[in-house]
Formats: sequence, structure tokens, C-alpha cells
Amino acid sequence: MKKTLIAAALALGATFAATAAPISLAFDSDGAAVLWNKPAAGSFVDEYVFEVPYAHTGFSGSFTTSLLGNKDIDFSRIYITDGAAKLFDFVQTSTDATGSEQWTLNNATLTSGVGYHLFLEGSSALRGTLYTGELSVVSSVPEPGTWALALAGLGAIGWLSRRRAG
Repeated sequence: MKKTLIAAALALGATFAATAAPISLAFDSDGAAVLWNKPAAGSFVDEYVFEVPYAHTGFSGSFTTSLLGNKDIDFSRIYITDGAAKLFDFVQTSTDATGSEQWTLNNATLTSGVGYHLFLEGSSALRGTLYTGELSVVSSVPEPGTWALALAGLGAIGWLSRRRAG
């Protein structure tokens, strides 16, 4: 009985040891964030925290695993939460003949000022295997310069129409 309890405590401790502190992500001026990691062999949970830079933001992301010999990372799930509830799941979109995986999320809507958490869960067969990811955000509200250009174009069309009619 005592050995069973000790074994259970060690297994539980190993599970929590594989979970690292959250990593902060920042988006560049083009609305992109690139991330990668080489998790240790075994199960892992990687957590990233971020805020989107624009109000009512369109959000997309993708992750790819790479091979080391014939060993790779196998994701079990990738998802985004707002700290309390799961909001979006990434979907595995492909696995090639070598076992490399592609996971994507398209057209999710996120709001600025909210602390989001991105979780990547899976297992790595061998230390040195790698995953890479890219997240991108696009403001769904046009910038003032876009509005000005659209209005200038409409004005030019109206002026040409009036000139031809008159």
C-alpha cells in the first residue's frame, strides 16, 4: 500500500513537472507572433499568454511539428481560453507520410484587453524534436487611412459621372 502511494505521488509530481510557467507572447507591428519550442521527451503542456493589439480582432494560427530522425511531437490538443473557459480549438488539418502534423485555427474573433491563454498539449518521443507556430491578428475595423482612400475613390467616381453627364 505504501509503495503504491509513493509511486502515485511520484507519477503526479512528474506530470506537474512537465508543465512550465506561462510564456508571454507579443505581436509585432504587422500583427504577427512567432513561437517555437523543443519540449523534453514525454508528455508536455506548454502555455502561452497574450493580448490582442486591436479591438474586435480576427485571429488565425497554425502549428507544425518537425521530425528528428523518425521521431516527432504528437499534439493531443491545442486550444485558447480566456483564463476561465475554453474558447477555440485548433484542428489538425494534415499529417504527412513522415508523421509531421499541421494544426490550424482560422477566423476566430478575439477582443483587445482580455488576457488569453494558448495551450499546446502533447508528447515528444525524443528530446530535440521541435514545433513551430505563427499567430496573426487582423483588425476588423478599417483604419482611418482606409476610410479616407475609399471616400476619395467614391468622390472621384462621382465627379467623373457628373462631368460626363454635364
